[in-house]
Amino acid sequence: MARSGDGGVQTVARALAVLGCFRTGEEQGISELARGVGLPVSTTHRLVTALVDAGFLEKNPESGRYRIGGALAEYGQIAYRQHKVYLVEPHLEQLATTTGASASVAIRHGNDAVLLGTSRWREAEGHRLQGLRLPLHASALGRALLAWSAPSDDELARLPFTDATDRAPADPAELAKELALTRERGWAFNDEELAEGFRTIGIPVLDRDGRPRFALGLRGTTELMIPERVPFFVDLAKITAAEIGGVLLP
Repeated sequence: MARSGDGGVQTVARALAVLGCFRTGEEQGISELARGVGLPVSTTHRLVTALVDAGFLEKNPESGRYRIGGALAEYGQIAYRQHKVYLVEPHLEQLATTTGASASVAIRHGNDAVLLGTSRWREAEGHRLQGLRLPLHASALGRALLAWSAPSDDELARLPFTDATDRAPADPAELAKELALTRERGWAFNDEELAEGFRTIGIPVLDRDGRPRFALGLRGTTELMIPERVPFFVDLAKITAAEIGGVLLP
């Protein structure tokens, strides 16, 4: 027998799943959302209507499709303040200006690294929105967060080894080797494992107990991040990571 309130919890979970479909930054139609969450179109429409009423989604009058609403922008600003991202941005901009790459800071959320802040978009990437949620196993930011958290074999086995190119670790054993190498050299490296033509350096931002609270990423094209430049970029990123730690950590 279902416990009282289970239906409400299920509805909330479904609504959150609908919101999760907008992480790419693209507008969505009802049919697309229904397929994405595996629900009937009628159920999806009711959920979307409730989300629109709450301001979490809005309907584009020109396209008739749905996009993130203003209420979430408000919550985003609250998170922006609570995580002190505004204090980090000058350091990200300085690193990006010096290197010509894109700099970002992230935290771990479940099986992903989630970007809290990033430097302004660079011409190398145009106006395409870089993913704000990156898989731990295939991203430099994710591996920087994983390597210093001493994950167990079971934890690695639970990770979904998806959303990456064939250059990324394909199973827990390969990932464990990469994490050991990451700890040994002191930084993580993504060599076209999430997107062809791009490399990323990941540096952990550790608290006083040595736990990875944040990670700093420096992302650039393969033409910019040639092997000869990587050590120089790593040194600059480590300096910035230390500065960010001084700002974000007590």
